[in-house]
Amino acid sequence: MKIAVIGVGNMGSKYASMIQGGAIRGMELAAITRVRGVYREMLLPAIEAGLPVYETADELYDAVEKGELALDAVVIATPHYAHEELAVRAFRNGLHVLCDKPSGVYSRQARVMEEEAARSGRVFGMVFNQRTLPIHRQLYELVHSGRYGALKRVNWVVTDWYRPQQYYTSSSWHATWEKDGGGILLNQCPHNLDLLQWICGMPARVQGFCVEGHFHDIEVEDDVTVYLEWANGATGTFISSTGDAPGINRLEISLEEAMIVCEGGKLRIGELAQEMGGREADYRKNATDYFKKIRGTWTELTPEKEEKPYEKVLQGFADACMGTGSCVAPGTEGRKSLLISNAVYLSSWEKRMVEIPAVGSQEELAFERQFEAWLARKKESR
Repeated sequence: MKIAVIGVGNMGSKYASMIQGGAIRGMELAAITRVRGVYREMLLPAIEAGLPVYETADELYDAVEKGELALDAVVIATPHYAHEELAVRAFRNGLHVLCDKPSGVYSRQARVMEEEAARSGRVFGMVFNQRTLPIHRQLYELVHSGRYGALKRVNWVVTDWYRPQQYYTSSSWHATWEKDGGGILLNQCPHNLDLLQWICGMPARVQGFCVEGHFHDIEVEDDVTVYLEWANGATGTFISSTGDAPGINRLEISLEEAMIVCEGGKLRIGELAQEMGGREADYRKNATDYFKKIRGTWTELTPEKEEKPYEKVLQGFADACMGTGSCVAPGTEGRKSLLISNAVYLSSWEKRMVEIPAVGSQEELAFERQFEAWLARKKESR
């Protein structure tokens, strides 16, 4: 497969180097765009050997459309707003697409990308590399197995995304509504929001509290607190910032018959059956000891570490394109985390709880219009 990487900055350069270095079975680096400075140095041997370098994605696509460049797929690693346009043009040229997170800034972009992918019949994948980590895969299996019953509560504090002020000033598009589209929710938290919905299912509604420029001199949010509700009555909180130090990453999932804690590369499972002699709901109904502290029977697991998560994502994409495997995260997953983050923003701006619309519903179309109208106001008021 001949692959082009569009947007060779921090992440794009890593993807291009993996492909160029032969780490991805069945992939050949055929072209790149927008490579400068240290990133150009990383790929200089390939460039000097004749690797085509295009200044813009438009130039690359023009070459494809004129028959001057043969491609099978593109990897998109540009600023967020451009993802939709670049993916749609790729699909219309019969190319497979692997898109870095997030799919876009607003959920309509993700929906349009999905629809165009379906029309083209090409493979559409997302770079949600944290799904490859054994600890997350084991957590997914524990929750989805049904062994411990239904979801009751989720609490996730993920404040290990610390960033200094220079991070935001290092690029002209960072931390602006106009070019970036948001702050921590859109840049760091897509990974967490994807894992949240992948493991626990899509929440039904959210109440968000986004503080803009709390810890940094920026116009977008760097501090977020979210209250969530699921359709079955489960509730949760999600807290994240780029200004807490030392940060932590602690995920607690309470199920009907167990508590699971994910922190520090370990899973701790507190089971209830042995202590309660049966189901927790029955014990709660019939127990006569008013003040008994339920301690649980705890087991600790230390899953292996995944040393090459991005390679797994790229390999899964290559295998899906060749019909021998599947993407780590299909493109349809990108829409879900965007619906959550868009709802959190909208909730914070309107100071109310916001329902997350069902994919494909009329409510989703109304939600898209409402969010985009608010985002336009944020751009104008900056």
